[in-house]
Parts: sequence; C-alpha cells; structure tokens
Amino acid sequence: MFSAPAGNYTLVAMGDPIRVLMLTHNYPRYPGDPSGVFLSLLAGSLLPHGIQSHMLAPHDAGAPGLERDREITIHRFRYTDDTHETLAYRGNMHQIVLGSPSGAWRFRQFLSSFEKAADAIITDERIDVIWAHWLMPSGIVLKRLAKRHRLPLMLSSHGTDIRLLSKYRIFAWPYFRTLVPRLSAWTVVSGYLKEQLTAIDSALSAAVSVLPLPHDERLFFLDPAVQRDTNLVVSVTRFTDQKRVDKLVGAFRIVHTAYPAARLDLYGAGPLQSRISEQIKNLGLVEAVRIVAPVAQSDLARVYSTAGMVVLNSVNEGFGLALTEAMMCGAAVVGVRSGGITDIISDGETGLLAPPDDPASLADRILRLLREHGLRNRLATAGHASATSRYASGPLARQYAELVRYAAIQSRAR
Repeated sequence: MFSAPAGNYTLVAMGDPIRVLMLTHNYPRYPGDPSGVFLSLLAGSLLPHGIQSHMLAPHDAGAPGLERDREITIHRFRYTDDTHETLAYRGNMHQIVLGSPSGAWRFRQFLSSFEKAADAIITDERIDVIWAHWLMPSGIVLKRLAKRHRLPLMLSSHGTDIRLLSKYRIFAWPYFRTLVPRLSAWTVVSGYLKEQLTAIDSALSAAVSVLPLPHDERLFFLDPAVQRDTNLVVSVTRFTDQKRVDKLVGAFRIVHTAYPAARLDLYGAGPLQSRISEQIKNLGLVEAVRIVAPVAQSDLARVYSTAGMVVLNSVNEGFGLALTEAMMCGAAVVGVRSGGITDIISDGETGLLAPPDDPASLADRILRLLREHGLRNRLATAGHASATSRYASGPLARQYAELVRYAAIQSRAR
C-alpha cells in the first residue's frame, strides 16, 4: 500500500491519459447543487495532469443519466424508480438503511446496481484506476470490485464515513480491514480523521495520508472591489444535527440582543430546516436571521466576499470547506474546537475558536469580531494568507495526480 507522506512526490511522466473511475454517492445534479461539489473540483483539477475522470453516482429525480462536463463523464446509475430513489443526496442514508428491514433491502438493491454499473464502465471505458470516495457506501462496492478486477484501488475519506466506521467498528472494521492491503492509497482530508482511524487500528497511522482537497482559487479569492458588510454574519451549512445550526441561532440571539445591527444569513438546506425556521420565529429573530437556499459556487464566492465574518460551528466535521473558501475570499472566520476545523483555524491567529455546543462562548467570539474591527481585519488577513498557501489547487492537484500515476504505473508494471 502506498504510504509516502503527502507533499514528497515527484510527478512521473506517462504517455497516455489515465482513466479513473470515481465511485461516490454524492455528486452535483444541477448547476449550484452543493452535493459533492468538491469532487467536481477535484476531477477538474486533475485534467491538466492527464487524468480523465469517469464519475459514477446514484441517479436522482430530474438528473440526466449521462452527461459531460469538460472532459469529465458523469454516469448515474438507476436503482429503482424516481419516486423511491431517495437513499442518496439527503444526508440520511444510514438512518434509512438501519431503520427498518425495508431500508436494508433498498440498500442491497442500491449496492447491486452501483456494482453492476461500475463493472460496465470498467470494461467499456478501459479504466486504469478505481477510486472510491467515502468508505460507505462506495468502499463496499470497491471491495466487491476488487474480487473481479486486478486494477489499482484508491480510497478517500471525507468525514461521515469515518464517524460511521467508529460508531460501528465492531462490525464494520473486520469487513473493511481486508480491503486495506489492496489499496494503492488511502487519503483523508484532515489530521482529525487520521486520528480517528488510528484509534480504530494503530497500523493505519502509516497507511493513511492527510491530503486536503484542491480549492478553486479562480472563484475564491480576495476581491478588493467588493464591499464587505461588517455587520453581516454568514454560515454556509446544512440543517442537520451535526451542523448544530440550532446552537448558532441560540448564540445569535445573544449577539443580536447586545449588538442589534448584527444580521445572520444561513445558506443551506436539510431535514431540520423547518425546526430551525420555527426556532427563529420563537426567538423573535425573523427580521435579523434569513434562511437562504444553497447557491452556485460562483455566487458563494460573492457571499463570502461581502460577509463580515463566516461561522461554522458543526461538531466532528471532517474538514470545514466553508471556512477555507471564506478565508481565501478574505473573510474572518469563527469555528468550534472540534474535528477538522482545528486543522484550519489557529485560535487567535487565523480565526477564533469556541468550545462546541456552547452558544454563550460562540456568541462571545462573534461579538468580538463585530466590535473589534482591528482584530477582525488582522485575523482575516492572516487567514487569507494561510488558506491560499495551504489549499491552492496547483500543489494539491499535483499530489493527487501523483497518487493516481503511482497506482497506474504499479499496475502497468505487473
């Protein structure tokens, strides 16, 4: 298994393009869809390195079965009719699967269709490398494919899969452990996720590489022509329990009482949205807090550029892409001391951190940036410098490309 530390690679030239099949349960279905958008950015960043991606994702009502984006081909597999194709894209797959026998049956049908579609693409497109994103469900399909295809295998974990693996480790890890020796590379996007894996099996310390995903600095950059609203607090999130939007709204009630000019825009959607809307109404914040539907990446850059600060207070976050994108746009950021967020923010240097699930402490950090303009500007400047140096697409795409090239060369050398 490939285990060289990220950042020490030398690109190896190869003549023909490398054809990669990426397996995922999450990929944008329409312009502006945030579902797995970072995989679209990753695939695009690999094109200049001679790596052509075929994305295989579940179908969803209204999405095309096959489409092309630049030189990226997106295949969407059907696993039932439009009405019942609801396992993916909604953030509740594991609850459905574990919630009832019918959910488990639907998941088996989902995996079977996923695997069958992958088999066809591997043959028809002469795939060189199979790359699964998220251990579950794509890793399950990857393990099944490994029995029939002697192709190099890669795996990237982004957070949710590691949380589930940790929660169900007694059953899940024995199943996945046998896949590890077959992997050419296993990457995670933060040191936090590597720590979680090492806690499951200490042998993974040498096997797993920390490698954040490339960012799109063509969109996310400091634009001095855009005027920032210093009273505007923004959170780009999802309305799920992990994101703790209710805690943020509770914190903002404290903020708004002390600083009435402050406003909060919540960009996102999710199963708890109606509950959050009711909370906003009950707290008398209707005039101060807006819920805004998710927007396209190009519009998201404008959101970050006009915000006085960007807040992400989710717990056990695998990474925290909203924070790094906001930092690249020059916004000051506030996060919580949990998960991969601590990889991104150095407290008091590139942003502020609050204890998780502590609305009063979170309110204190937000109020500091609302009141202390010098502090906000200093953190924003340092955060921008940190994010642009650490997450620029060029170096990260080069490292991911080398992982793919290494896997392909090893396979061709057999």
